[in-house]
Amino acid sequence: MQYFTVFKNASYQTFARVLTSGRGFLLAVILARSFGAEGYGDFIKITSFVVLFFLFCDFGINAIFLQQKDSEKKFREFLYLRLAMALGLFLLANVISFFLPYDSNLGVGFSSFIKLGILIYSLELFIQSILVSTNAVFQKRLRYDFLMKSSAIGSLLSLILVFISASFQQSLHVIISALIFADLVAAFFSLLFVKEKIFPVKFDIGLTKELLKKSFPLGMVLVFNLIYFRIDTLIIAAFRSSGEVGIYGLAFLFFDFLLALPLFISNSIYPLLLAAKEKRDQFLKLTRSYFLIYLGLSFIVMIPFWFVSPLFNFINPQFQGAIAPFRILLLSLPFFFLTSFLQWILITFKRTGYLMVVYFTSMCLNVLLNLIFVPEYSYMAAAAITVISEALVFALLFYKVLSLKKWIKE
Repeated sequence: MQYFTVFKNASYQTFARVLTSGRGFLLAVILARSFGAEGYGDFIKITSFVVLFFLFCDFGINAIFLQQKDSEKKFREFLYLRLAMALGLFLLANVISFFLPYDSNLGVGFSSFIKLGILIYSLELFIQSILVSTNAVFQKRLRYDFLMKSSAIGSLLSLILVFISASFQQSLHVIISALIFADLVAAFFSLLFVKEKIFPVKFDIGLTKELLKKSFPLGMVLVFNLIYFRIDTLIIAAFRSSGEVGIYGLAFLFFDFLLALPLFISNSIYPLLLAAKEKRDQFLKLTRSYFLIYLGLSFIVMIPFWFVSPLFNFINPQFQGAIAPFRILLLSLPFFFLTSFLQWILITFKRTGYLMVVYFTSMCLNVLLNLIFVPEYSYMAAAAITVISEALVFALLFYKVLSLKKWIKE
């Protein structure tokens, strides 16, 4: 029964991811065919910059919120805390984007067109705050079918709007606006599914301090993780052409989709880890079983995608260069699958301080290596550095988890 519950909710999340990624793939095809590698590269520059701020909206607060008793009764205060954070992030993102460099002679960097796109797309921060907040309730109730339904609504609407925009040869700004509107509709339905009171506006200073204080280590883990996971694209954007950004961006789009599976399983397992924390034999059995499941799944996913990667040519011949970096990224899948599980074990035992140190170390290494090698070797170096960085993370987390038996006895 336990495995069925995990499988069912992981399936709901996977299907929701398929829907949203289907939208992303369609958008990639539209942009690749309509604008080529250069135009798609501009889109990646816009979205990659804003995505850096997405995890600040999360900041690990969900994991702390779920540990509280009667957490669902505090959803309204929880939601408005997130929206207040989104406002600050919106202002910060656009102030930083104003100072991003651009070389008009080489066409390298962030043009005024891209900066306007960043302004528009940064509105997504408010929507993400709503979606992340509602997901906490869905996770608490193990009702990821609501996530699937809201994702289906938003994805279907976005497909319609993108198709119309492309048919009338609209700019990237119009397409981005259409995506924001579709996500706003999905957020509206997520709030309906939660069925919790959200008006009038209410802030709880005590709850805010408690959540931010307790989530700070985990929040910094997520921030460091995101920076080291995404910084390569921005460094490519700063030193190489938009075409190369587009090639790597398309390869990473497919790779990022594959990384969703271990995340979804972990989301479903976390409540089980919390419940089994005080039961030594049960906890060890649970962790051993899922460690092997994660490892096996990583190879099941990696092998077929290695052989179908030449299909990038069918999107646009300009993207043939995406095959090699995509295959290099695939080599890191076993590490990503296993670290996704190991970090939740550490979170269960409140070892977030150690996680923060690990991801800060890997972030520094990743940024340093990208700054050294990307200017000369472009996206091939970025892909190889991703494998090296995640291998380091896995080694450090696995070493810590080896002392698991001692933690349970404490």
